[in-house]
Amino acid sequence: MSTKRDPESINRPLLVAGLLIVVASIGMAAWMFRLGDIVTALGLGLLIIAGLLLTGIGFSPETATH
Repeated sequence: MSTKRDPESINRPLLVAGLLIVVASIGMAAWMFRLGDIVTALGLGLLIIAGLLLTGIGFSPETATH
């Protein structure tokens, strides 16, 4: 079953913020891992998860209606 999304049902500010958090966190985690700071790199993994959740909320049709 294919479902189509209306462009209006996507909350763009949440989507963009989530994607920016994910991209920035991946870059920072890679940099910290390269410097040898494994604990900080793994901690930034939590921000990656938070960004993915924020992006998912941005895709939710209910957020645009409230």
